[in-house]
Amino acid sequence: MMQDAVRPTNSVTPTPSWTVITDAPLKGLKLAREAGTLLVWDQAENLWLLDTNGEHRSAGRCPGAVIAGSISDDGSLIALLGEDSRLWLLGADLNVIVERASIAEASALAIDPHGRFVAIASKLNQTQIYTRFGKLAGKFETRQPLAHLEFVPSRTMIIGTAAYGTIAGVELHPNRMTGKFDPEVLWQENLMSNVGRLAMSGDGGMILTACYTHGVQRYDLKGQNEGAYHLGGSPSHAVPDFMGRTIVVTTVEGELSLLSPGGQIRSRMELPRAPLEVAMDALGRSVYYGLPTGEIVKLDLTGEELPREGRTSTGEAEVRVASGGQVRSPDWVIPIALSDEQAEYAVVAIVDEPPRVVVMTSDNKLSIYSPEGVLLGQAPEIHGVGRLIRTSPGWVASATNKQIVLCDVRRNMARKLDLSLVELTHLALKPDSYGLGIVQERDRVGRCTSAGRWVFRRELDTGVEDLAIDSEGFTAVSLDDGRLLILDPTGEPVGHYQTKPEEPMLLIEAPEGSTPNARWVTLARRAQILRAHDKSGKTLWESPLPWEAWQLQKLGGFAVATAPDGRSIAFDGRGQSQGVGKKLDATLVLLALDGDGGLLRIARQGTHLIASELNGRVRWRAVSDVPIGTFAAGSSGVTAFLGRSLAYFPAVPEIAK
Repeated sequence: MMQDAVRPTNSVTPTPSWTVITDAPLKGLKLAREAGTLLVWDQAENLWLLDTNGEHRSAGRCPGAVIAGSISDDGSLIALLGEDSRLWLLGADLNVIVERASIAEASALAIDPHGRFVAIASKLNQTQIYTRFGKLAGKFETRQPLAHLEFVPSRTMIIGTAAYGTIAGVELHPNRMTGKFDPEVLWQENLMSNVGRLAMSGDGGMILTACYTHGVQRYDLKGQNEGAYHLGGSPSHAVPDFMGRTIVVTTVEGELSLLSPGGQIRSRMELPRAPLEVAMDALGRSVYYGLPTGEIVKLDLTGEELPREGRTSTGEAEVRVASGGQVRSPDWVIPIALSDEQAEYAVVAIVDEPPRVVVMTSDNKLSIYSPEGVLLGQAPEIHGVGRLIRTSPGWVASATNKQIVLCDVRRNMARKLDLSLVELTHLALKPDSYGLGIVQERDRVGRCTSAGRWVFRRELDTGVEDLAIDSEGFTAVSLDDGRLLILDPTGEPVGHYQTKPEEPMLLIEAPEGSTPNARWVTLARRAQILRAHDKSGKTLWESPLPWEAWQLQKLGGFAVATAPDGRSIAFDGRGQSQGVGKKLDATLVLLALDGDGGLLRIARQGTHLIASELNGRVRWRAVSDVPIGTFAAGSSGVTAFLGRSLAYFPAVPEIAK
């Protein structure tokens, strides 16, 4: 059993050389040791090739959503494994050479050092080998599905580990008759731990598996366990240099250590968080690690002075963004909530004209802040349950199920409306021209003035799904039985539409620049049809959706439909598609207009708040050390709860492409 040295020997002090920050959270990083090239991709599907100075060699977009990737040591071949087991093989300039379907339920891949072959493992216990031209060149089965694969650089052999339970060595015997391989599983050994990373030296004499609570296990090419390195913590990565003279180990606790082959600790350092990927150059002179938040850092291990191009004018290691995205901090952060529960159930909104940030917590008092974080005032407390905020240029309304407060943010005035309400369920407002549209108990629709006087109240024979009002005083409601009902300014019915088959519709006012006479846009979610209607309910155009949406928004000149997985599609007022956004690995996605009238998606992804265009290009992102709670977005900025505090990110100008 290999043990730690009592104290470090042959110590080395890793020196940060440079940091490159990706546009979105990091998804993958691989090093071509011979070529000196880093392959990097992020969650926005951006793809980069960086040299060892952190400079761009190439940049592009991933062909699709990537679940695994690798690059050959000579840099001649890149392999990307996508959703639905799609395989893309790319050249050194990121051009796609091959696109094809690979083995079903593919889960991991590896490339041989010279870029001649690609191995792909699946969850079906089978691994297939392809040539660089995408032709099947062999296959083999193991006791358990392999989660990690590596070609042995010095021979035609593959080492693989299951996520839990097995490490295997597979010899690739060339078959001269078929021109393919006849793989032979030479050995399979049991592991008693999950494996976070598999790596080896150039001759395969040192095979390392990072086994979390079981330390770093070491094997030889015959599958013999040669002992373990126990450093404290839970190792997730263990990578040797080509000769096996230096080993870099990182843990889930965020510690990075450098070891000798005998287990002597040469250096230890704390990282901001646990790395997502770690690599070491062939000679053991540099370590590269990528954090999930997007920072890619090069550590120099030689102890030599950094070259001028690696330093800023102040002598610090240079920090650059990979392309156009910014990593931002909020302009201000103000403690608001007294508890985590109060922060969780707070409601926030953005008013754009003039810019204001509004928030309501469990005390049911609406607080209004300026873009500079100055508290401008609080509205009167309202009673009841539930918290709802609606905005309109110059106005904001807060409501419970029983009461409404209307605030004129231009004059910084608030008024509690003297209305006797029972179970308010829908609220829409245009105080300057219409007043307020109100639905109670889902079956009574009404209109009142900004002073709180009823213009009309009408009882309906079925429940309301959605409510919208227009600038000429017409009110529209979509009903549970699939009807669209349109009322004139006095509450008299003037139009209707009926879906067939019956299904309740989402409803918005027609976007700016719509087809003449278009007043409303509806979305039949199950039928997946978007329709524009005039004030009589007549259909003016129809546009099918490619998937089932669950939200419909009017944003300037766009009607935007959004699916539960974050996919979005924007239509103009004539029913023409203006852009499609892919699904996002996010817990909450909102859409807003930027300052130039374009569309932005604001997504909460773990510790990140990310603002991107529909095509996936990231405008900016923020990283939080505390949980990100509810947030709201407008053309003037984004506000979000970071833990118990309210933060504000003002809109930033478009960054040159």
